[in-house]
Amino acid sequence: MLIAVNEITDPRIDVFLGLRDKSLRQRREAPGGDLAGIFIAEGDIVIERAIAAGYKLRSVLVDAKRTRPLPNEFDGVDVFAAGEHLLEHIAGYRSYRGALACFYRKEVNTLEDLLADTSMRSFVIVEGINNPTNLGTIMRCAAGLDIDALLLSPDSIDPLSRRCCRVSMGEGFAIPYAWLTDMTEGVGAIKEAGIEVVGMTPRSDATDIDTLEYTNTDRVAVMLGSEGPGLTEAAMSIATRLVRIPMSGTADSLNVGNAAAIAFYGLRQARKR
Repeated sequence: MLIAVNEITDPRIDVFLGLRDKSLRQRREAPGGDLAGIFIAEGDIVIERAIAAGYKLRSVLVDAKRTRPLPNEFDGVDVFAAGEHLLEHIAGYRSYRGALACFYRKEVNTLEDLLADTSMRSFVIVEGINNPTNLGTIMRCAAGLDIDALLLSPDSIDPLSRRCCRVSMGEGFAIPYAWLTDMTEGVGAIKEAGIEVVGMTPRSDATDIDTLEYTNTDRVAVMLGSEGPGLTEAAMSIATRLVRIPMSGTADSLNVGNAAAIAFYGLRQARKR
């Protein structure tokens, strides 16, 4: 049963407010913040994948004109129906995809737990990735190219931010993730667990990615830096080795999301050689 809401001040939909306001969004998305126990997913497909990954629904906001049947998973939670003027104020009409869902977060994995799981062979480490489109792309590529876990530097964006979830089409929900409390110490612990850390860089002295060779049991982590500066010198200094994607023409590098796709595919192919 739909519950009509007509005022933006209705306290029942306050968790959906501020989706376009940076300060309010950061309160919701920042680990440890006052709204850190929830996240917002947008669109039926993304919502369905969050549910499939074990996230618990809190409430849902839909278009009052919606004709598509509501998923059975919406049973038992409040489903609010709002008019176009409210939806445009909350999320922006053009980006709205039929439903917004508020979920409770699950307990975040620790780095130690993920490293202890020896069934995990392929990891991605991100350093300073603050663009949600880039991280969402990395997560979607990771889900489709055999990456088992995501490890984030303390200054990276929340992987459950609304835009990350939307860009990844919810594929990232199936990938366990953990935060590194310190980049140097975290990468050190990863290497101590017997995992080779491959730092991606356009430097000419790095190893070409198409020369990599691994067995199916080798544990490898691909490390990616932020758009523009790439990995810091400190991060590159602690990588096991540096790897590059050979470029042609005058291009010196790729967008980090595109580079991630090639790196993950290259790692998968390296295990077949």
